[in-house]
Amino acid sequence: MTYMRMKTLGKANKRIAVVGAHGVGKNTIAIKLLEREKFSERGVNVTYMPETVRSTMFMDHNILGKEIGGNYYSVSWLFHRHWSQMLEHEYSCDVFISKRLPLDYVVFNEVAYQLGMVDRLLEPTYTLLAVDQAKEFDEVWFVRHNPEHEMVEDSVRQGEAGNADLQPLWDQRYKDIIDNWDIPVIEGTCGELLALHFDVKP
Repeated sequence: MTYMRMKTLGKANKRIAVVGAHGVGKNTIAIKLLEREKFSERGVNVTYMPETVRSTMFMDHNILGKEIGGNYYSVSWLFHRHWSQMLEHEYSCDVFISKRLPLDYVVFNEVAYQLGMVDRLLEPTYTLLAVDQAKEFDEVWFVRHNPEHEMVEDSVRQGEAGNADLQPLWDQRYKDIIDNWDIPVIEGTCGELLALHFDVKP
């Protein structure tokens, strides 16, 4: 006998995150995960949470650029906002998929500080918390930068924040943190992941 179980208390049975630099294909991978697993057809209650910056009051202000909002407080706010949104969603579903993790904002902050785009580094506590949380996820898909892929700007991915020069730096710093902290990931460029895990031919 099969039935749909109501989820009331406790975290989702499976938690998946799709992370990486901007414009590398995270949304493509997330959509493919949803299609492949056929959650709705199997009666599984699934929640997909897009990245925080696309659903906040900073949406029209290029939060990641230094002209408006590109400072310690805005990045810290995004970190906490993403974390709180995850808590809101992951206790009310069977499968939770998040585009980005709070760790993404730690990585961005470090790279942006190096380039002079933000004025201050987040405290080390942010990294410790974000790493511990990433390790709790059942799957973390790390979509790597592909230098042969041309990034397309949109309403958020523009100006300095959308600068293609930022992609490889963000990608490498994320890779360093993953390796240094032994975070288990499923790793590859969008094309590599599509071919290997979703049977999508290039």
